[in-house]
Amino acid sequence: MADGPPLIDYYAVLNLPHRADLAGVENAYARVSHELVKRSEIDDTCHEALLKVNEAYSVLSKPELRRAYDQEFFHDEIEEAERRARADARRRDLASRVLVGVLGVVVVIQAAVLVYLGREEALSFFRAVAGVVS
Repeated sequence: MADGPPLIDYYAVLNLPHRADLAGVENAYARVSHELVKRSEIDDTCHEALLKVNEAYSVLSKPELRRAYDQEFFHDEIEEAERRARADARRRDLASRVLVGVLGVVVVIQAAVLVYLGREEALSFFRAVAGVVS
């Protein structure tokens, strides 16, 4: 992320949730700008606020500009989500490897019992073990 001045939260400027669609952006812009224009007759600071509202609308109303803005504004959150996704994938991979290893051990034990006891004795042994487990 650039080391320049912090980005302005255009969503806050328009009093808008981050997941708002284009219609939501347009409605928020109309509502906020209308209120500022009404108040500008009695409040001199409204002109500056209206410039920020127009700037926010000019970015959030264009999909390609909004995507670039979101990419930079939510940079830290995006990196954290990607880090969590990688960690989850590593945990799933480890769990699947452990499961395969355990199943391999079970197969080896079954084969050893089968060789050592013979087929009929091994089957009765495994039935007895299954009865104890269930």
